[in-house]
Amino acid sequence: MGALTTASANNDSRAAEIAVKLDRVLSWLSDTGYEAALFASQPGVAWATAGLEDRISRNEEPGQVWVLVDEAGGHLLTTNVEEPRLISELEVEALGFQLHVAPWYRPGGLGDLVAELGGKRRIATDGYGPGEAVADELAFLRMPLTPHEHERLDALGRDCANALEGVLRTWTPPEKETQVAARIAAALEERMILPSVLLVGGYERRRRFRHFVPTEAATGGDVLAVIVGVRGGLNIACSRTASVAISPEDLAHHRAACAVEAAMIAATAPGTSWESVLKVGQRAYGEAGYPDEWKLHWQGGPIAYNSREYDVVPGTRTGAAAIILGSAFAWNPTVQGGKSEDTFILTDSGARPVSNTTDWPELTIETPAGALARPAILAL
Repeated sequence: MGALTTASANNDSRAAEIAVKLDRVLSWLSDTGYEAALFASQPGVAWATAGLEDRISRNEEPGQVWVLVDEAGGHLLTTNVEEPRLISELEVEALGFQLHVAPWYRPGGLGDLVAELGGKRRIATDGYGPGEAVADELAFLRMPLTPHEHERLDALGRDCANALEGVLRTWTPPEKETQVAARIAAALEERMILPSVLLVGGYERRRRFRHFVPTEAATGGDVLAVIVGVRGGLNIACSRTASVAISPEDLAHHRAACAVEAAMIAATAPGTSWESVLKVGQRAYGEAGYPDEWKLHWQGGPIAYNSREYDVVPGTRTGAAAIILGSAFAWNPTVQGGKSEDTFILTDSGARPVSNTTDWPELTIETPAGALARPAILAL
């Protein structure tokens, strides 16, 4: 039915990453008065374990492996079905977790294990299992990313870009959207990447819809593909467009989207808020001649263990959150069929792209922070 997989990293690096995460959780518990934290969502478990993925049921929550953190350390909770693999292939005990197992046929399942370990203590959860749901609070702990997570994100970004661009270089107009999507999915799966988002829009549909779920329609003269690829729990977002006949209008829309994205990338800086970057994007839309276009699709934000860790919406607490050095982000402006999107890590020297290759054509966009290169439309 599936398998639990982990990012290819040695145990020493993973153990160091896990130690950082456990320290963050324990500090947060001390500050908030909670006595334990339960991670039962698949993104939460992947974060707490430095890359363990529960791909058994890809579209269901909670997963079949949970993590409970308390003053005694990290506890890994699962059923007897998964126990052998966790021990033999993932070596979870060597990473410092205490393994607790419930028979799959036990009615209370993993919830009973939480009750046994937690007693009557106050437990915070990421939305599933017994306790108080404080998903946003626990999601804030995922930033900034650790150096080991940066390494994993770099490798994932290269693989996602190579998979997506490789397919689009061999695309032909008669192909159906579903056929292009199938080839992208195969290229990602071959690299142990789960395509959690996979949109493919041909000439007609990408101009009508912002979310062009693949259909059997022929792509026609051009194609836009959008992916979010997941490996080791981490997410990479990127989009690419290819065409056999780039019209002046297509080029204008694409360049406008690139200009907005570049302005937002340049504005993403430590200490500023995510919402302030959105405001920069709104101004950039107006300067490009499309002042209301931002209202038609969300614009992106912080990315790590979800396609976006939270939405950047004006007037919300998450939108007002301060940007932290070492975080990852992906902005994704759209302009009437044009789209520009990649994933970046915020470093001391600015935003570093992790989902770009040197083989794809580029546009150069001038920003207050200097010139930025963004992916152009590939002419075939």
